Amino acid sequence: MAILNYYDLCKAVAKRAERDDIIELIPEFIDSTEQHMYDNETESLQLRSMETISTTLTTGRLIELPPNFESSRAIRITDNEGEIQYRTPEALNRQSYTGRPRFFTIIGNNIEFDKTPDSEYTVEMQYFRKLEPLSDDNQTNEILLAHSNIYLFGALYESAVYEQDYQQQNVYASRFFNAIKGANKTDKRGRYGNAPTMSIEGGMNP
Repeated sequence: MAILNYYDLCKAVAKRAERDDIIELIPEFIDSTEQHMYDNETESLQLRSMETISTTLTTGRLIELPPNFESSRAIRITDNEGEIQYRTPEALNRQSYTGRPRFFTIIGNNIEFDKTPDSEYTVEMQYFRKLEPLSDDNQTNEILLAHSNIYLFGALYESAVYEQDYQQQNVYASRFFNAIKGANKTDKRGRYGNAPTMSIEGGMNP
């Protein structure tokens, strides 16, 4: 059956799980799936439909992250002097003097610059955002419409965890992460086509 909305998804999960006693838990399984598609140790979902750009003004060393922020693609000050480069929280060299920020990191709910800005700069953030979660009031989103198998296999994995069915856990965990990897790969192919990309060593990858 085609899965076009939240109602279809709940029906598909119930049918595959073949247990009537978990029907009322399916919304919880879907909620957990949405958390894990963004937050996991294998591969996070990063699609063009999740990308957005926002701008804000610097008021100090810290800037609050925008709503539904998932991960950063690029951050720059809009004066054509190039991007502000990312550093891990441990590697950020925090300066005591003021100036134009050159580096940033992410601490909690904030972007932290390497130094306090010496002026009010306009900062442009290009980032991946979490899409609106599925619910009775929000029946669909771009992920469900384009990659419904991510939701289906994720919810079935959560069902297997609840049932303590370890064999099915392994099956659906593999399908869930393969669906995410496949979606990311397809999306990148649509973005870059067949253009080669530079490898870390400087070689060309097809």
